[in-house]
Amino acid sequence: MEKILTSRAVAVSEFKRAPNEIVAEANGEPIAVLTNNKPSFYVIPASTYESLMEVIFDLESAPLLEKRLADFKAGKEKVIKVKKNPAT
Repeated sequence: MEKILTSRAVAVSEFKRAPNEIVAEANGEPIAVLTNNKPSFYVIPASTYESLMEVIFDLESAPLLEKRLADFKAGKEKVIKVKKNPAT
């Protein structure tokens, strides 16, 4: 049996009948939707998904930013000054 990574779980048939009600009852907590007692997918609030995407972006960007910072400190990269155009 696969591990369910949430404290809330619902059968896919029940989820199909009343998805909005089930999500509302979860109060922002993730929900495991099960098929044959195994997780088929997880439902999370949009705000949680957005936060996860920001964390993933940060984690994926960090190595490149660290390299650029190290190159700058080593004199391999130069700062380019940019002037903002005034709002028109």
